[in-house]
Amino acid sequence: MVKRNLNPVSWRSIAALITLINLFAAFASVQAAPRTGYILIDANSGKQLAAKNADTAFMPASTMKLVTMLSALDHLGPDHRFETSLYFTGELNDSMLEGDLVLHGNGDVELDLNDLMHMVLRLRELGMRQIKGRFLISDDSFLKFNEINPKQPLDAPYNAGVGPLSLAFGRVKLRSKDGGSFFANPALVERGPAWQIASEREGKRYRQLPVRDVGMHTALSLRRIAGELGMELPMPERGTTNNPLLEIKTIQSKRLIEIIEGMMVYSNNQIAETVGLATAHALELSPQSLEDSAAKLWQDLITRLPETNWQGFRITNHSGLDAQARATPAQLAALLQYGLERFHLPHLLPANAWSGSLSRRLVEEQHLQRIWAKTGSIDFAVALAGFVIPKSGGLWLFAIISDDPERRAAYDAMPKPSTEIHEEVKRWDHDIKAQHDDLLRRWINGTF
Repeated sequence: MVKRNLNPVSWRSIAALITLINLFAAFASVQAAPRTGYILIDANSGKQLAAKNADTAFMPASTMKLVTMLSALDHLGPDHRFETSLYFTGELNDSMLEGDLVLHGNGDVELDLNDLMHMVLRLRELGMRQIKGRFLISDDSFLKFNEINPKQPLDAPYNAGVGPLSLAFGRVKLRSKDGGSFFANPALVERGPAWQIASEREGKRYRQLPVRDVGMHTALSLRRIAGELGMELPMPERGTTNNPLLEIKTIQSKRLIEIIEGMMVYSNNQIAETVGLATAHALELSPQSLEDSAAKLWQDLITRLPETNWQGFRITNHSGLDAQARATPAQLAALLQYGLERFHLPHLLPANAWSGSLSRRLVEEQHLQRIWAKTGSIDFAVALAGFVIPKSGGLWLFAIISDDPERRAAYDAMPKPSTEIHEEVKRWDHDIKAQHDDLLRRWINGTF
């Protein structure tokens, strides 16, 4: 019998096979069923009607906006309005301003081009055509950030910058030419030199992109409008002045309760972060980061909810745009109950088959507008927290969360998530929402 030695190629083949087996094993471990937890409570009696993993902490996504909403309404008040003002210093001699122009923001994230036009027309009415001094940006009344979460895709419009001075949610609409063009603007983009507009892939002639320096973008937009109306403004710069400020025009935002409704119905992250930061500033909490700001608001809020078990809860920003946040269905239910008692919460939420993030959910005629809830969705996590109107009458509150921490960990470990995993996220999200909707249908019909 001839004894044969395995050559190096054979050993490499065996090693490759072992590696392949390990990869399959790792992949199989990531295919575990997603976790789900929920709670259903009669809002009138407080009786628990159904529950599963109600005290397990999941990734709550945008349902964390409940904390921001309740804190802001508690401390700023439903009628609070944010102001954006244009001031000048010095004197106006004929058409020349012998002084500085100052654009000051205090948190109106919904400021629009129409508002800037209003300011410019007031300049025109005063006869101002040139400025000898500076055009100053005043946007330091509270913290500002170039993005909410640096782990999000570079071009995600929902991850734009936030700060006291902002325009149109910090988003711009760029149009493409010839099936795709490159655009470069350092004022808008700080993490990359250019954007490519992939119109053919998306089937659109434009894309919304996030603004990074929202204060500079707002000032540049005002300067452009002024130039089109014959007024020469210097390039904006950040700075201060010790001279008395004389008001040219002040724009007031909508009432906070209306802004909050838009935040909850459309799950707007820029509103959530800006309102949260403004609330922390009003409370003189001196936060050092978005996480610090959100945590301090939560710590203040839970003093009014002493009977709730907050073990496992973690808040990392005001919008929920972070896979590291955690909340249990029971904790979300406590926030809902507080919101119902204090602010008649359901009227601030989207309704199924009707508005915002619930407009395409449960569209059957027998289920119309029976769910009023805040949605939450990030990759490999889906949540819904709100109210159900059962066919038997009454009002119930509920929270449902599903997530898959193992899949999410595999996703986060990728230097750049692949097209395949993005497709998997879409399928996962679709399937989980369908499961949640089936559960909601049963509850509407009184089946637990």
